[in-house]
Amino acid sequence: MFERLDRYKAELAKAREKKAEIDARVRALEKKCQEEEKTAVHDMMKAADITPEELQKLITYTRIQGNMPGDKSVGEIVNEEGITDETED
Repeated sequence: MFERLDRYKAELAKAREKKAEIDARVRALEKKCQEEEKTAVHDMMKAADITPEELQKLITYTRIQGNMPGDKSVGEIVNEEGITDETED
């Protein structure tokens, strides 16, 4: 009499189990992406031989310009005076 209900409950339990597995995989992949982004930024800083303060200037410059610098080198940007982050308090 309750065969369909039992099947639905079993299917629901399987679906919840799969969802938990997928959620765990999503969290693991998000963590891997974050770690890879941090590594990439670190590698770029090291390759460009810039300090964290100079990186902040570069980020501020690209935020002000709305894109990556095409006509200036990283060295020109980080040594440029007058680039400040207006969001700082």
